[in-house]
Amino acid sequence: MKNNKNIRLGIICLAIVSLAFTSCNIGGLELQQDAKYNYSPIKLTMDMTAYQFIESRKNNDMSLLYLAINKAGYRDSFEVQNRTYIVLNDIAFTSYLTNKKFANISTMSKQDIVKMLNQYIIKGKYLVQSLTTKSTKVQTLDPTLQLGLAVLVSSFGDQAKYRAYFTLWGSTSTRLFVTTNLQPTNGVIHVTDSPL
Repeated sequence: MKNNKNIRLGIICLAIVSLAFTSCNIGGLELQQDAKYNYSPIKLTMDMTAYQFIESRKNNDMSLLYLAINKAGYRDSFEVQNRTYIVLNDIAFTSYLTNKKFANISTMSKQDIVKMLNQYIIKGKYLVQSLTTKSTKVQTLDPTLQLGLAVLVSSFGDQAKYRAYFTLWGSTSTRLFVTTNLQPTNGVIHVTDSPL
């Protein structure tokens, strides 16, 4: 007899729970309708120069680079056609200042800034798709400095993940890009948070 009461109580509880999950209007909630998903890939092309892109990010993550370019009067170099720009975000720029023992940008001379910026501007356009796992030698605006650009393949489960990096030519120490293939009107931008 007690067994039958437990069974009936279980059936009633099951019915109430089932009703709660199948009812769409409990508590005034309505069933959500499917929405049509409008796919739009990330837009990598921009209707601005590399300088204008950096300027647009000056209040976000490129304030130090923006200040340095303007202090050195170097805007024109970021508007030249057919260049690849390795853009230092604020994390990378702060690391650069620390590594070179500068207190801040105001302690850098115009010549220091120009020399530094020239190390990150590459002659020619290099999209990640054109790179291989073997380092490609590229010439920067600093005639004494050559870089290597390549992709790093790392395997995660069943899929391979590709990340682009740069290095001093001949060095094995790599610096990864955090964003690649941004295409302003005058070249290609790859963003890093790690300086040379």
